[in-house]
Amino acid sequence: MAANKKIAMLVVTALLIGAGYWLFLLGDNEKTGRVDSPLESELALEGAMPLEPLPLPMDATRPAVSSNLLRHYQCPPGAEDCERNPNVASTPEEAQWLLAHGYPTAKQIQDLRTRSTADYREEYERTGSKVAQSLYAMSLALDGEARTAIGLLSTGAGQGNVYAFHLLSDIYRHTEELGNLTTSAAYLRAAYLAGDSRAADRYAYQFEILTPPENLSADKEAFRLFKIFGHGRNYPRP
Repeated sequence: MAANKKIAMLVVTALLIGAGYWLFLLGDNEKTGRVDSPLESELALEGAMPLEPLPLPMDATRPAVSSNLLRHYQCPPGAEDCERNPNVASTPEEAQWLLAHGYPTAKQIQDLRTRSTADYREEYERTGSKVAQSLYAMSLALDGEARTAIGLLSTGAGQGNVYAFHLLSDIYRHTEELGNLTTSAAYLRAAYLAGDSRAADRYAYQFEILTPPENLSADKEAFRLFKIFGHGRNYPRP
């Protein structure tokens, strides 16, 4: 009964926050003969075919933005509260920003366990894509290799992978041996400092339980993490 109640609470939380966070919340179920949750049914897209390759990031000197890219980053059918989901775009420019800064699509996250960690490693090493880097790190974390994922994401944050800060926050919030709520909050604050305005929405929902002293500590740590791992670089989300 307690386990079922916990899973139900996780599903409700996921609906409010977004696809990337949902993945980490239900990570343990991925390893133990998991049963599809109602959330997965709501997020499911028609057909279970692998996601077609995303267009490559365009050169920064080219002003045109592909409207086709937006299709990949649009809100999945049936999903709720997409305006707060960091992996969803409302304009082609925002979709291009997500691609350039390591944000997988909701479909890529949904299909994460259809490929092996070795596959993601090969794709990341072959392409150097920030999205591939994020997916590789997520797969590592689900395999129980959180510390390896942290190293990969810390490197990525310094290379402009803003989504890395979201994933680092998730790891420090949901990995038992590394669990630290203040550190998790600090990484999400760092995502905001790095330019992702939607990180503020996640923070307000996830960390409302923090006391004023804890919030102050998280703010100070976020600035330190932003300077150390993000090199103080800001990439404003369109």
